Amino acid sequence: MSDAKPDLSRLSELAAGLALHQHQCLIYNTQEEQFAAALPFLRAGLERQERCLYVADENSAAAVLDALREAGTDVDRHLRTGAMIVTGKQETYLKAGRFDPDSMISFLSEIRREAGNCKFSGLRILGEMTWALEQDTAPDSLIEYEAKLNYFVRDHAVRVLCQYHRDRFSPELILSVVRTHPVVVYGSMICKNPYYVPPDEFLKPNQASREVERLLNNLRTWEHSVAQLHALAARLQTVQETERKHLARELHDEIGQLLTGLRLLLRANGELPADELMTRFEQARAMVDDLLASVRRLSFDLRPADLDQLGLLPALLALFERYTAQTGVLVNFKHQGVEGRFASDVETAAYRVVPGGFNQCRPPCQCPLDKCARLDWRGYAKSSD
Repeated sequence: MSDAKPDLSRLSELAAGLALHQHQCLIYNTQEEQFAAALPFLRAGLERQERCLYVADENSAAAVLDALREAGTDVDRHLRTGAMIVTGKQETYLKAGRFDPDSMISFLSEIRREAGNCKFSGLRILGEMTWALEQDTAPDSLIEYEAKLNYFVRDHAVRVLCQYHRDRFSPELILSVVRTHPVVVYGSMICKNPYYVPPDEFLKPNQASREVERLLNNLRTWEHSVAQLHALAARLQTVQETERKHLARELHDEIGQLLTGLRLLLRANGELPADELMTRFEQARAMVDDLLASVRRLSFDLRPADLDQLGLLPALLALFERYTAQTGVLVNFKHQGVEGRFASDVETAAYRVVPGGFNQCRPPCQCPLDKCARLDWRGYAKSSD
């Protein structure tokens, strides 16, 4: 196991965004890793008017509540309204005096019904599973519960995050935990689990045969994914070389020729009459203006400064204005909700998508001007036929 400390900076955002009908396991080594996923998971539920059930064991309920308060959550209000329930193993997993998978799922069903009756938008369940280490709980029974919980999550508007301390549970049990959770949270990652075994298979006999079939299918999928990555890398290389070739041609054909002409004009050639010197000066100045225009155009084509300095909308407006000036084709542009700034990668992707919607027509063109480039921007771009 690597001693490198995981970067948990993005885990908060990822944990908060976990979707409905998802059953996840958090496999952690430290309390920092545990809280980095668990607390955002709870906070996001409270902000979305969901009921949150936290079964605390390894960490006391007070530690959980204090951590939420430090993060700015109005814990006391949520406890009073019943939006948040912090409880222990005796009231949940061991409510019947011993652990029974079906009884626990029935208990969760009742909590879900109560949440619906109270008009909560959904239910979040966060369980610390270290309670099982202190009880006479058979590992098979615990894993049976995790497998059956997938049925419950599939059929109801719930999110479930089960927490397992990697060093305290046996490798055999952690292996079964991984196989019974469609999504795994580990370190700084939240990822779809390729080793997940659906309960219809996991709970039935002859599992070894099914496991062989699943692993072989995973190998086939892996090989196909690797082939796709190689094809994508080759395509990316081709695109890069095409862009380099285009840039080299522009530099040689336009800027190179202008610089050559400018050099000839400025070449010393003895004494020249004043009127000829003035003519050469005007010609040289015109070439410099053309050079500046060519450099600005190349710079705009590579990446417009407006995109970084002003944002997506000003960059798009500048693009359309430039397109109309070059082609005479008007752009009918409608937009909604793009006035502010977005993440840099989002703005870049959106900006690169838009030209494909109107860059097909080139004069001379017989279609109506507004039909060449009609855009309707509501988070996407589309062109008319």
